[in-house]
Amino acid sequence: PPAPPPPATPPCGLRSVSVGVGALGLGYPSPETVVFRYCGGGCPAPPTLHGLALGAVLGEGPGGGPCCRP
Repeated sequence: PPAPPPPATPPCGLRSVSVGVGALGLGYPSPETVVFRYCGGGCPAPPTLHGLALGAVLGEGPGGGPCCRP
């Protein structure tokens, strides 16, 4: 049988995840949690120099990187 198609990249948008403050590596334990918001998903726009550099720094190659741009 043929291989299943690769999963589609979700569209670019704001994501959020709850993170314990102690997991942030700030040097002190805390029972508090914060909502960390970030941009993620595929970006149909052509890459920018910022995106290419960020993809290289993050180890995602020239096609990777976040979809948000300054």
